[in-house]
Amino acid sequence: MKIYEMNEKGACSMEKHDKDTEELRSKLLSDVYAGTMAGMPAMFLDESRIRNADAEELKKIAKEYGYR
Repeated sequence: MKIYEMNEKGACSMEKHDKDTEELRSKLLSDVYAGTMAGMPAMFLDESRIRNADAEELKKIAKEYGYR
């Protein structure tokens, strides 16, 4: 879920925490797609898990993938 807030100028922006979460999601999805193309199609099974994960679940997945 993406959470947006309005800044002083009325523009919609994501909070820093949400930006970090979305960046982590993007990195994990890139790893999944790269692994799938490199001949590990089972990695693609994690795609929906990553897409639907909240911030805490993404951190758990990142640890599984070897991120610190």
